[in-house]
Amino acid sequence: MVIDYPWYFVLLCLLAGAAYAAGLYYMGHRRFGKGVNALLAGLRFVAVTIIALLLLAPVAKRTVHERQKPRVVLEEDCSLSVQMSADSAFTLMDLWDDLEAAGCQLMLNADASHAEQTDLGELLDRISPDVMAVVLSSDGINNRGQNPTTVAERLGIPVYTVALGDTTPRRDAALRNIRHNRIAYLGNSFPVEITIGVHRLKGRTARLTIADGRGKNVAQQQVAYDDDDFSSTMTFSIPAEAKGLQKYVVSLSLVEGEVEPTNNVQTLYVDVIDGRRKVVIVGNAPHPDLAALKQAVESNPNYEAEVMLADNGKLKVENDVSLAILHNLPSATHQIPKELENLPQVFVIGCQTDLPRFNALHTGLEIVSKVKKSSEVTAVYNDRFSHFNFDVTDGEAIEQLPPLDAPFGEGKASVSLQSLLTARLGSIDTRQPLVAAMAQGRQHKVFVWGEGLWKWRLADYLNNSSHEHFDRLVSQIVNFTAVTDQRERFIVETERHYSDNDNIVVGAQLYNDAYEPFNTPDATFSLMGDSVKGDFNFSRDGDGYSLALGRLPEGLYRYTAKTQYNGETLTTEGSFAVEALHLEQANLTADHALLRSISAITGGKMYYPDQLDELRDELTSLKPVIYTHTRFSELLNLPWVLILIVLLLGAEWVLRKYHGEI
Repeated sequence: MVIDYPWYFVLLCLLAGAAYAAGLYYMGHRRFGKGVNALLAGLRFVAVTIIALLLLAPVAKRTVHERQKPRVVLEEDCSLSVQMSADSAFTLMDLWDDLEAAGCQLMLNADASHAEQTDLGELLDRISPDVMAVVLSSDGINNRGQNPTTVAERLGIPVYTVALGDTTPRRDAALRNIRHNRIAYLGNSFPVEITIGVHRLKGRTARLTIADGRGKNVAQQQVAYDDDDFSSTMTFSIPAEAKGLQKYVVSLSLVEGEVEPTNNVQTLYVDVIDGRRKVVIVGNAPHPDLAALKQAVESNPNYEAEVMLADNGKLKVENDVSLAILHNLPSATHQIPKELENLPQVFVIGCQTDLPRFNALHTGLEIVSKVKKSSEVTAVYNDRFSHFNFDVTDGEAIEQLPPLDAPFGEGKASVSLQSLLTARLGSIDTRQPLVAAMAQGRQHKVFVWGEGLWKWRLADYLNNSSHEHFDRLVSQIVNFTAVTDQRERFIVETERHYSDNDNIVVGAQLYNDAYEPFNTPDATFSLMGDSVKGDFNFSRDGDGYSLALGRLPEGLYRYTAKTQYNGETLTTEGSFAVEALHLEQANLTADHALLRSISAITGGKMYYPDQLDELRDELTSLKPVIYTHTRFSELLNLPWVLILIVLLLGAEWVLRKYHGEI
């Protein structure tokens, strides 16, 4: 018996029992005979002492021996390489009845969760610590996860392996590995590196081709198999001619004698991005500045520029324009086109700019002028400018360029407007902005107070033998202005690439006017693929939405998600690709050396399917396990203690009644 109190508490319990018995039977006159009195006092002493001891919450300690049947786990590798072998019909269930009869506790794990790939390490890592032995049937092909030998060694128990498959290389050619960029830019080319492996086909010739989604061959090469164990890596440069997710099929033609055609074809998907953002340069009238700005914008490969004139009713602007450069707009004859009002804007304020109309736009810069004339101003670099990084060497080079023609006036600027370059009139530094930038709401704006930028570009070349300083100035202005903080209301979250072994879950988020997430309205999801189509409803998940699509077959999928907000239908469209894993088909030669290594390092042994009798004898010799452990039980919870107290008090009551007191 164990208690958490000091030992003298037990003495107090004994004293309590003795005091109770003495007070009841020895204080005052003697009620019974001497022997009966002693017996009654003894019964009461024992009962009270036990009750007092129970108040100390004593715990009974006892040693328990348990006999447990030996636990054996049967692990079956059900990957595609095993299914394609001659031993595909083999099953460890043939061992079940005999092992169970021998007193083994069995568990079968036929794992097919990664049919397209093999992770023996994951199979072994699932084994619980109370298992005595593991039987693993596999072909030894491992193409995923950690080293299974290392995992097996950590188990500390014997792993018996059953070797399936054939270690003799098949007469076959296969696409072993294809490496490519997941993303390419429109108009550029991207590399595709293909490794092929060939066994026992010496003297044959095959054709390797890459075809796009329309079936057009974009690359091809003849391959001569000049060895029985042939391997070659080829690199192709594929032009990215259409934007979006593009499908390409790599195929190796079959030759006489091949036994497995499925590993000769693989499909890959490349996300072609139109990385060049569009800039429109809109002029009030023809001007050499327009060509200089276009050339400077397009010096940055991420941008393309289009020059337009603001003819009334003739301006057509596409939806994917990122920035508008407005030259001498608004003017006396042309307002800023409505199509450009919500775009990020760069204003080139020249002699044709109508200053009252410009001031009415409330852009953050106001030019007050009482006379209509211009001044020639040169640039002064401001090294405290912080909206974007502009190198001091570029600033010094700009200061050496000829003057611009700037409308005469006094500038009143918003406190958020920062000047990169200020204007110098003759020898006087006016501190008026010449090139200035500001972030206004969700849009950025830049102001160039002066025209004649074409002279800057020509002079930059004359001074420095290149246009780099001017082009870098324009490029950084465009980069700063084109970046906006526009946020979508309804966003669908998917990866661009999945494997056909992934359980695909699509997320979505809806935002209110305060850009707070909520999911009150219902949301739908329409999926369109080569072999799967369907309409689904999103489930609410937290303050967003989620949709479990599960595993999808290989192919290119497009989706449309919709929901309602304030009577408006919000629609989001996108696409993703599901790629087939071909790891299993790429190599069908069994690796029995790996299985032998796993067994040897764990104290087990490797067997072949025709040696199951030997494996059965090995496993049936396993002895039961006897576990010895200590158990603690509270005496208060033991029924015999209550029974003992009741018996003691009951015996006392019977004696007293018999002797006539009750």
